[in-house]
Amino acid sequence: MAPDAIARLSPAELVESGHFLEAVQLLEPVVRAHPENGQALWLLSRAKSWIGDLDEAFKLIDAAVALDENIAAYHVQAAAVAGRLAQKANMLKQLSLARRVKKELDDAVRLDPRNSDAQYGLMLYYFAAPSLLGGDKTKAKTTGEELAKNNPVAGLFYQGRLAHEMKDAAQEEALYKQSLLLDPLYYDAVEALMNFYLEARDFRKTETWACQAVHADPTRSQGWSVLAKLWAYDGSWTEAIWAAKQYESFNPTDLAPWFAIASAAIERGEQLPLAEQYLTRYLSQPAEGNQPGHAMGHWQLGLLYERLGRKANAVTELQAAIKLDPSLDSAKADLKRVNAK
Repeated sequence: MAPDAIARLSPAELVESGHFLEAVQLLEPVVRAHPENGQALWLLSRAKSWIGDLDEAFKLIDAAVALDENIAAYHVQAAAVAGRLAQKANMLKQLSLARRVKKELDDAVRLDPRNSDAQYGLMLYYFAAPSLLGGDKTKAKTTGEELAKNNPVAGLFYQGRLAHEMKDAAQEEALYKQSLLLDPLYYDAVEALMNFYLEARDFRKTETWACQAVHADPTRSQGWSVLAKLWAYDGSWTEAIWAAKQYESFNPTDLAPWFAIASAAIERGEQLPLAEQYLTRYLSQPAEGNQPGHAMGHWQLGLLYERLGRKANAVTELQAAIKLDPSLDSAKADLKRVNAK
């Protein structure tokens, strides 16, 4: 891949391929200069939501919808941000945001009945929402079936995501494979199948699909990160470091492969000084939106210091992780264990 491959991507391509930090850098000046540019507002909202700035993302997409309420994609993004805000809201606010999600998705489907993202959003809404708010698991399945008819490649992948939510692993795997039979380079399904096998600890199949992820889109770090992690798990440190260096050579803003090596090193209890170096570096710059956040970095660093017998440092890092992400229950359990020593 050319060293400037990511630099040549348009803002829309950056967002689509998960390079949200770069997208924000390009789009913020555009939005400041042209607040009437609905497309830029929509793209910046998507990027901001991925890097965790949900309040700003909501303001941006509200502005885009106000400019033109007849674009389905704007309503889909409004629903997506409202849904993520609802996850952290109190009960009363959750009800209000849930109704907003449903309204935006209904508007999107009304404007574009074949919009795959809108149908996917409705499918997940029907699955997750209580019946009082329109939830209906049967409707979720029929929406997924309709989606697969309209757009087989994406639809089968989305049905796989629903199977994941339903904890039906066999169906999940089968649906991802069906999607990839139609398009072997459909990145979302490639990455999903890679992660499916990684979670199942079937490392041979994981490596196969990680290679396919790199082949499908070498600008994205997920495949490189998984390869680096697998090779580190195997003790193949030279190969793991090669993968991280290879990816960093054309995307120095995303250090996820180094994080992957460090987490594997901590799990194995090997190469801990290198792992400390990699994690410290990872925490020195913003994390890409679809990669482990800084809370995860501090958590891993806490586990590393525990292995090194540096209790005070471990406590400090675990506390930092919990402060950044109070929902990180694993870090809470580890902090309790470390304090008890």
